[in-house]
Amino acid sequence: MRKYGNEFKVGIFFIICLLGGFYLIFSTGKLDIRNDGYNVNVVFNEIAGLDKKAPVMLNGLEVGEVVDINARYTGDKTEIVLKLWLKRQAKIRKNPVVSIKTLGLMGEKYVQISSSGGKGFVQPGETLSGQPYIDMDELIAKADGLSDDIQGLIGNVNGLTDEVKKLAVNLNYTVESNQDRITEIIKSLDTASNNMVIFSEDIKLHPWKLMFRTNNKKIR
Repeated sequence: MRKYGNEFKVGIFFIICLLGGFYLIFSTGKLDIRNDGYNVNVVFNEIAGLDKKAPVMLNGLEVGEVVDINARYTGDKTEIVLKLWLKRQAKIRKNPVVSIKTLGLMGEKYVQISSSGGKGFVQPGETLSGQPYIDMDELIAKADGLSDDIQGLIGNVNGLTDEVKKLAVNLNYTVESNQDRITEIIKSLDTASNNMVIFSEDIKLHPWKLMFRTNNKKIR
């Protein structure tokens, strides 16, 4: 009968332990072998440096990762196609909003899927359209330009305000310097108004005066 040495027995024991460890990892799902899931494709015009293995979030919950990235040339357009692997229990409703977001201070890119409502679910292998990527540098540059325009508008408004103030001062000076004349004009208008009232009342009482002219006698 053949006998085995201690080294051989230790080797066999080590292999059994290693296989047992792999079994535990697979059974608890700690090692992602992508058997319990499905794939969908997303087409973007720009992915802004997104890499393979980037996380995929469904309404903020991590449900998968990017497994492949390829360029697609159709007609006069160049597009980037992402292949996403999603967990089986992650269901995307029809007409989702798929976009690329930035995570944390390090600027790590990830795929965000917003799917809150809709009838039916996206099927495995289906191709979705991604939203245009918003470049933060470009957005900041536009914000700076808008800020400059607003500052210019504020300057124009301030200048207009100064002109209005000057006009008000000049108008006030004009009124003050012609106070007496304006008072006389107002008195004259008031007198004329009173005369018109008296004339109107007289005509009501003596309408026949409109039919005849008053004889003016010359004084010699």
